[in-house]
Amino acid sequence: MGNLLVTLILPALLIALNPIPIIAAVTLLSTDHGKRNAAAFVATLAAIMLAVGVLTIFLLGKADSSGQTDTSTGLAVVQTVLGLAFLAMAFLQWRSRPQTAAESPKWMQKLDEAGFSVAVVLGLSLTNYALLTAGTSKILKSGVGSRQEVVALLFFVLLALCTVVVPLVVYLVRRVWAEAQLHRLKAWLTAHNRALLVGVFGVMGVLFTAQGLGNLLH
Repeated sequence: MGNLLVTLILPALLIALNPIPIIAAVTLLSTDHGKRNAAAFVATLAAIMLAVGVLTIFLLGKADSSGQTDTSTGLAVVQTVLGLAFLAMAFLQWRSRPQTAAESPKWMQKLDEAGFSVAVVLGLSLTNYALLTAGTSKILKSGVGSRQEVVALLFFVLLALCTVVVPLVVYLVRRVWAEAQLHRLKAWLTAHNRALLVGVFGVMGVLFTAQGLGNLLH
């Protein structure tokens, strides 16, 4: 069980370090009904991750046990393709034109006018399904019991969402102080958005490509 949790740390942290969901949470807090919108966003992320995890581990995983070899090969191919795609995105981000200090991404400007429904849609669209699948696959292949699988899934989801939850928690506890700090955080994330995405996409690309090729050559 301990070894399983250790293997889940890297994919969970890669999800947690993605700056876009953090920026989305911080920006939603600055909208009208900010607490409600940010809470809806975080709740949607958590619900989607738990639903996909349960579906993969307890339904699809058990059903596909008879075709395990073919499934493993298919998963390895998908991992390799995703890894190459992430490396391509890292390269495109690196080659893209840096934003000026006063310029915010257009998607961030749209968030400033977001409402409840937009927050839910953001939760659906900003879920990192690739890394979520990587984490649930590790749980599925671990061979532990159902109770341990549930604990591992909860650990993975909580660690993956820890950075997105922090702005909302801080806002609820110390609103006046949080507003100033969240404004600074948003400015910093915006300024370093390009570098952060290059790093996250690059690490994801190397991880997925190495795992995929390793499984194919095994």
